[in-house]
Parts: sequence; C-alpha cells; structure tokens
Amino acid sequence: MFADEPPENLVLPGDTLPIPLPAPTAKGAAMKVGPGLAHIPPDTIIPVIAGELNVDEKKRMIWVESDGKRYTPHLHDPVIAIINRSSSDFYHCTIPHSRSTTALLPHLAFENATKKTRPQLNPGCVVYARISLASKHMDPELECFDAATSKAGGFGELKGGMLFDVSLGMARRLLGDGKKLRQLKIRQGLVRAEGETGKKVKGAMCSGLEVVEELGQRLGFEIAVGRNGKVWVDSEDVRTTLCCGRCIVESEFLTGEEQRRLVREKIKEFGL
Repeated sequence: MFADEPPENLVLPGDTLPIPLPAPTAKGAAMKVGPGLAHIPPDTIIPVIAGELNVDEKKRMIWVESDGKRYTPHLHDPVIAIINRSSSDFYHCTIPHSRSTTALLPHLAFENATKKTRPQLNPGCVVYARISLASKHMDPELECFDAATSKAGGFGELKGGMLFDVSLGMARRLLGDGKKLRQLKIRQGLVRAEGETGKKVKGAMCSGLEVVEELGQRLGFEIAVGRNGKVWVDSEDVRTTLCCGRCIVESEFLTGEEQRRLVREKIKEFGL
C-alpha cells in the first residue's frame, strides 16, 4: 500500500502505547478499541499483536493494522468457513487460518429458515458467514444473514467457484479497510493519494482495491472476501475464475497502477 516508507507507530504485544489517547469529546464519546488491542480496566490498553497502531480521532477509534496470518474472531466480521459435520441444532465448522478450532453455525441462522426449510449442508460445503458471538472462553458462533434486516445480505452457501489464500491485511483491504486507512492518513498529512502531486509528504498510498476495480471493468465474476484470509471467486468459466484469483493473490504488494497493469497482463496471458 505504501510506495516508500515503512509504517509508523509500530507496536509489539505488551508494549506501552507510543502515543497518548485523545481526550474525551464534549459529548463524552469514548474511544472504540478495535482489533489488535486489549482493554484492561479501568483505562489500560495494550497491543496483543504486532503491527501499526492507528488512531482515528474523528471516528473515535483505535486499532492495530497487521498483516499476520492467524485470524482471531471478532464480532460481526465476515468470514469464509467450511462445514465439518451437523448435529441436532448446529453445523460444526472450521474457520481457516483461525485460532479457534471449531465454530458453530445454528441450523436456523439463515434467511427465513425453519426446521423444514433450513439449508441442508454437507461436510465440505463452503459458507460465507458473519461472526455473531466471539469470546476467548467459547467457540465462536456464526450466522448467514444480516440480523438487522433478517435478509441474507450476501451471506449463505458459496456454490462452485474456487478459494484463494491471501494475508489478513490483504483481506481487510479488499473489504474496504485500506480505503478508510488511506483517508485517515491523508487527513493526518502522512501520505498522499496515488496520482496526487504537490504535497510534501513521505509517500503515496493506494487503497488496495484497484485490482478488483480493474477486474470488474473487464471481466464478469462474483467474489466473497473473509477477514480470515480466504477469498472465493466464481465466474462462468474456469479460466476467468483462475485469472481473477491469480490477480488478487499476486497484487498484495503492488501499487495501484501496478495492480491495474497486472490485471491487463493476466487477461492477455489467459486469453480472455
């Protein structure tokens, strides 16, 4: 994502935060502690993973950005899981790359599901789900619908297609976090947007979504991204699916323009 300088404010597990936390606002809004940090009452916050500490005073958020390979379940995260077996009330799933060995998906955690109409999922089926319960003392629970609307919202069984592995950082960028992080750093004056000139800052920063945007302009495909580092891609033919997957996997450390060039080269290579 960065063209030049390494990330600032690097932290390791157990470190003291290198920057003071912003003071409470007039409305009394507290800081929201995001991934990579642990809150120890009353007011101690420590990193639990290695990465770059980010503070967004506007949105009152603090979190650690990391490209680790081991996923820790967090509430409301979208994940790609694999069905292992079924019991009386739950599907027992595996969340690839997760610290949790098992996750539970209730039979009725689907849009308009009843005991008679619920999906019949066999071992090996792939589902796109959301974390509905995350606790270090319990196995995480999943749901395949949007609890706010009771609609599927894109969640459910993923039929056909192929799965590809990416880093957790790449998965977050594909879900839009890279764009939010870029906007934060531009506001802070730390970087400039790619293609923008005239600003005396250390380097340019892309959003990480350029590869998907370029693919979407040239090819027809479906994609589902899990924060656990799994990407599902499907299209009308295998060559297109493989081309899209290869572009996404190989674009992680490229700038925005390099991602677009990679897509053009891969489309020619696959004869699409």
